[in-house]
Amino acid sequence: MLPVGSMGVNAGLAHRWELRSIDPSSSAIRRLGDTLYNLRIQAGLTQQQLAVRTGGRWSRSHIGRVENGDVTPSPDFVEAMDGLLGGGHSLVRCLPPLLLETAKHRSRRQRLRRDPQAASHSMSQGAEKFDRSGLYTSPGTTAHDQATVHDQATAPPATISAPEPPLPQTPNPKAPVANVPATALRVPGPPAPNRTARSLRTPPDAFAPPPAAPNDQESRSTANRSDFLRVSVWTGLGAVLESVRLTLRVEGPAGGPVSHEQLELAVEQYARGYWSTPAGELFGQVRQCRQLVEGMLDQCQPTGSRQHLHLVAGWLSALLGNLSFHLSDYSAARTHLATAGRLGQEAGHNGLVAWVRGAQSMVELYDDRPEEALRLAREGQALAPNPLVRAQLASWGEARALARMGERRGVLEAIARGSRAIESSDGDRSPGGVFSFSVGEFEQYCGTACLWLDLPDEAKRHAGHAFQLRDTIAAKALARLDIATASGRLGDPVEAGQIGAEVLQMPAEYLIDPIVRRATELARSLRRHGSLAEVRDFNERLAALVAASRHPPAARSAAER
Repeated sequence: MLPVGSMGVNAGLAHRWELRSIDPSSSAIRRLGDTLYNLRIQAGLTQQQLAVRTGGRWSRSHIGRVENGDVTPSPDFVEAMDGLLGGGHSLVRCLPPLLLETAKHRSRRQRLRRDPQAASHSMSQGAEKFDRSGLYTSPGTTAHDQATVHDQATAPPATISAPEPPLPQTPNPKAPVANVPATALRVPGPPAPNRTARSLRTPPDAFAPPPAAPNDQESRSTANRSDFLRVSVWTGLGAVLESVRLTLRVEGPAGGPVSHEQLELAVEQYARGYWSTPAGELFGQVRQCRQLVEGMLDQCQPTGSRQHLHLVAGWLSALLGNLSFHLSDYSAARTHLATAGRLGQEAGHNGLVAWVRGAQSMVELYDDRPEEALRLAREGQALAPNPLVRAQLASWGEARALARMGERRGVLEAIARGSRAIESSDGDRSPGGVFSFSVGEFEQYCGTACLWLDLPDEAKRHAGHAFQLRDTIAAKALARLDIATASGRLGDPVEAGQIGAEVLQMPAEYLIDPIVRRATELARSLRRHGSLAEVRDFNERLAALVAASRHPPAARSAAER
């Protein structure tokens, strides 16, 4: 993020427009809009100038609608604006009450749709129940159709929008291999800025936990507690488990509507906090949450509730598998992902199974088994519930596996197919966090594939786009390491060493397995330039971080390849 002072501030703007007074009694969406407006004016920016600073990720009109309280912004938008405008977390602090307010409105509409008379009676008693999270809403349902990421005030918070600068068009993938130049791996231009992405999860509506009767006094009392508990879920990892445990004390060991809803929120929380939380710490929290679900499954459950718990346990197992991979424990990763896939099959949820196949493909790819990685990636694409997931698996798994195998034509076809899938994904939405997929991520996988095919110019271009578009420490680190390796191959080891050393200034606890492997590969490629000061500095930083991060097996494996 650029500091406010470097944004080309319009000094006269703050004098032409007065700051808004923020009414504590107003709605959460109104307070957030007023806060955003005040920060923008204090920074001396127009809405158009601020939109430009986001790299085209959000439009001027969308910023205006958020300031006017007409739409519910995504958490990504709130965090980005807070950073760009130097808000000191003042915008981020508006997020928990906004999420609670959004859930209440969404719940109200759902209850009215299902049972207008009962909903009216329940709301008059103050016993508002929340509908199922957007994380589990299947496309085609009313709840899903009424919510889009940027244009509806009732949109679920877990959404993304990732426009990027236009890129050259991909040539015909059916052209002869001999006619494919190095630049043939360029992907088509990205989707339009206002495009959204549907949830990667599409379970049947029958998976929702059974609603409690409106006249049941105990259920109403439990639902009233959900206001406090929902806020607790979004305040931190420890609060997630505390809230679920407290609710289970009220609803009993088998759980009930509120505990089921909180488990959905827990999955969202863990997915969103994945890249900002040390993997070891997050692993412990996710594991404890899955143990709670296991205890609930030991109790007598209605069929719908049991299916829903299988689905929650499946996503938690998928998180544990991904975390184990990032912690260099491939054996554990395979075990957890196999469990996640089986639970997804039991729940009848192709979206979960498809994502798991992609993660399994990634594990096999990094364990030097590209043929198995390719098989899993293609199996996942056959199960993908929408074009966005197919694009993810085509690049995440298939293209990179083919690149490791040296199949340049296959890589080209996979990238072109993924590009077409992204272009056709209008209306799809992604839930955010580690389970999401964006154009920036697609660019990153294209860059890595080009690097492994020894196309450094193309790799550097794609990795540069990925670095601009992606917003997590790990993703940016991987993109920069790809840029550094490409620079080294293009004859600039000084730049490669400098970039590598800058990347490795990150805290050791965030140094996940893929970063260690990629940095070790860079060190190996720079071995003959070890006398350069920049390369020596990079090598020393890498050795120190590897020693402190408990990743020596990962580094050793990467060096042996």
